[in-house]
Amino acid sequence: MSDVEPMYDTPDFGQLAARVEETGERVVLTADGEPWIVLLPAAELAELEHFAQRHLRAPLPPPDAAEERPPGPEEHGPYTRYLHADGQHATFTRGRAVVVEARTAWWLRLLDEQAMYGRQAYMPPKQLAAFEEFLARRPPLGEQ
Repeated sequence: MSDVEPMYDTPDFGQLAARVEETGERVVLTADGEPWIVLLPAAELAELEHFAQRHLRAPLPPPDAAEERPPGPEEHGPYTRYLHADGQHATFTRGRAVVVEARTAWWLRLLDEQAMYGRQAYMPPKQLAAFEEFLARRPPLGEQ
């Protein structure tokens, strides 16, 4: 993960999205030394959302809607940035494939935490079957 302090109001998202796509690592934009926006691979975000939903046993709540409709897509080199309705989160596509997602740092911290709990409770189907078989072979607690 690398930190980038934007020099101007609008960082070069095309270059940052290319770095995320090439390395597969998160890029953190900071403001006054504090994490502000995190760019991460779309596949990593999908995995985090999957495990977070598994922990919460419900769909993730959508972020609050922005007061104004966000502007249309913007071109950033070979990437197209689509701003979400909340005005903070963005999706970057190359061609017709979603490759990079941008999320606020506080939202991603919450998602990381929920995904961690979801992963801890997850067993792949083969492991779950073996564990159930192991438990079935054990005598009940009162008979030991």
